[in-house]
Amino acid sequence: MSNILSINGTPLTTTEEVDQSQGGYTALGTEGRKSVVFSHLHQNVFKLGPSELKEMGLKTVLGADWCDEHYREFDEKKEQMVFNHRRLATDIISACQRKGLYIQSTERRVGVWREDDGQLVVNSRELWRPTGTVIEHRIHEGRVYPASGDLGFDRHTEEATDDDVQRVLGAFGAIQWRQALGAELILGWLGIALLAGALPRRPHVMLAGAAGTGKSVILETVKWLLGRMAFVCTGPQTLAAIFQSLGGNSRAVVMDEFEADPKRRSSEDTLLAARLSYSMQEGDEGLVRGSVDGVAKSYNFQSAFIAAGVNPQLREPADIQRWVMLEATGRKADATRLTEVEAREIGPRLARRFTSRWGVFQASMNTVRECIIEAGGDGRMADTVGTLLASYWAFVSTQPATADDAKGLVEMLDIESRKAVHAASDEKRCLEALLSNVTPFRYMEGDAMVTRSLSVGEAVKRYCDNPSANVELLGRLTQLGLRAVNVKGHWRMYIANSPEHRGLRRLFSGTKWAAGGWSLVLRRLPGGEESTQRLGAGFPSCKVTVFDVPAELLPDESEGEMPLAA
Repeated sequence: MSNILSINGTPLTTTEEVDQSQGGYTALGTEGRKSVVFSHLHQNVFKLGPSELKEMGLKTVLGADWCDEHYREFDEKKEQMVFNHRRLATDIISACQRKGLYIQSTERRVGVWREDDGQLVVNSRELWRPTGTVIEHRIHEGRVYPASGDLGFDRHTEEATDDDVQRVLGAFGAIQWRQALGAELILGWLGIALLAGALPRRPHVMLAGAAGTGKSVILETVKWLLGRMAFVCTGPQTLAAIFQSLGGNSRAVVMDEFEADPKRRSSEDTLLAARLSYSMQEGDEGLVRGSVDGVAKSYNFQSAFIAAGVNPQLREPADIQRWVMLEATGRKADATRLTEVEAREIGPRLARRFTSRWGVFQASMNTVRECIIEAGGDGRMADTVGTLLASYWAFVSTQPATADDAKGLVEMLDIESRKAVHAASDEKRCLEALLSNVTPFRYMEGDAMVTRSLSVGEAVKRYCDNPSANVELLGRLTQLGLRAVNVKGHWRMYIANSPEHRGLRRLFSGTKWAAGGWSLVLRRLPGGEESTQRLGAGFPSCKVTVFDVPAELLPDESEGEMPLAA
């Protein structure tokens, strides 16, 4: 086919480009009995079943002119030119079958995404880069960029000014936060929410505090600033609701009235979705669920969460380390807030400012992360808090944070209090559940044998203080599957590994270790290892987990020589 020429003889475009603008398709693969194609006419993905592979369906999806141009042929029986939709349908099916199974996670719909070279691309009504370059909606670097809805800002949107940023900071700082840098961390979260699809980590923010302290006002301001990028809901949501609302896009979740209730499935579902969304990447299968047609469906979502509640407890260490908790203690007397009109005007400009400072954010992230680790924080804290601080810095500076800048931020953050929060771990929680359990014990008190309810920790401490006088305590601990042993002056704790041990199952009843698993978790404690030991006289040898007795349960060395174990 020839090129279309201008009046001076120069080519304007190729026939392939003309075909794409008027219609045609690219085969993407198969999904069950359906053929998945990218329509050049609509610049979108279509899943064509047998009922759509007919004359009118094909012309609607692929373009009537394109169908006639490429599949119109002479029918000898009818003695006229006809559209051979059967041949086109066969070509589509064959091309899709050659591609194999369609991977839906290759679609990048409305949102901000990261390309293979590390730069950003924004998919909205146009597909464009922060430099202003427009790209055609198509398959690029193995990913599908279908025409999508309005993101709320575009390449023509003006960037927010320094005054705009300070007004937003002032609105977030209208509340007295117990934690340092509360307003700055919320502003940092706003940047994460806008670029969630391009990030490897998406920290979440939880606002806590008594009723009337202004938490809902902050969420409302966030909602106005994010505009179309916000999925706003009230109370914990079920997994099905979250998947249907967030699957395949990177909208931020703004959730008010989040009250922790372990008895409510929706509360656990919401925390699970946030936990997965924290680090889920493109191409990950995520959660896989069956469907009525027998084809497994995977749910992959990449959203930043912000929630508020009077009692929004985070129970699991995995949640504590992925959420930044900010506690509101009251409103400032001279506080001002943004009106809805002001916030909706500033929001798109903030988004444009942040996308243009992607390089500043990336460089600052590395510097802040290193500074947090040098200050004694762990990698997860650096991923969570460090990402928010780097995002805040990109809003307020055109230059990446230096080592001194990062040090100043981390010092203001009060790193010690953050370290205490992130110190929560499954092994410590498991040990606490074990030692805090209260059960009856018989032991000598003075000259009398008494029966009292003690916690396991109290019983262990009494035994370690005076083993020879507390043989009954040791016998009861042995029945429960435990034993404290002094090995060469060093106190060690034995706990049976068997998940069928009735005593231990009773001690862990009501916890996540009720059905077993305590041995693997407790082995992570200081001195943890597996061994084969006899818990007591008359007991056979068995597999046990051994770890150091906690320091607070050890006898006071100042009282004299440590007594030997029985």
